[in-house]
Amino acid sequence: MTDRTPARAAGTEGQLAEIWGDVVSRPQLGKAILIGAAVSLAVYGVALETIAPLAATPAIGKALAMLAGIIGCIIGGAICARAFRPKRVVVEEIPTGAMWQTEVLDQLVQEGGPIGNVEDLPASVAGEMKEVGLYDLFRDYERNRVRSGEGN
Repeated sequence: MTDRTPARAAGTEGQLAEIWGDVVSRPQLGKAILIGAAVSLAVYGVALETIAPLAATPAIGKALAMLAGIIGCIIGGAICARAFRPKRVVVEEIPTGAMWQTEVLDQLVQEGGPIGNVEDLPASVAGEMKEVGLYDLFRDYERNRVRSGEGN
């Protein structure tokens, strides 16, 4: 199943829920729970009938069947991961100078005064800013402010 259509919220109840800090589709969550339970119980039942009688004691047989049931949970999770693909697109790199970045810098200037020049920073701080991609953003922002007459 490769349905790439995002889940929509419908009415006040909606179809989305937040679980462990991630947004999921409620219908797909319900299906995933059913699939996981069915697979794990099926694997447990098969193991209880086939592996348990071969064990030295009934307790060891039941423990091995429970272990097989846990493996069934992992298999169920893998099935659900393939069946219910993520709906969001994760972007790891944002182009420098994006509009929202400039708006954040404008807000910093409005709330806290001038942000200063990146050329005045110690080399270690400038190096860290370059590593995370902020040095050029701050430098270009300051140059644009000076050009437009807003600078210090």
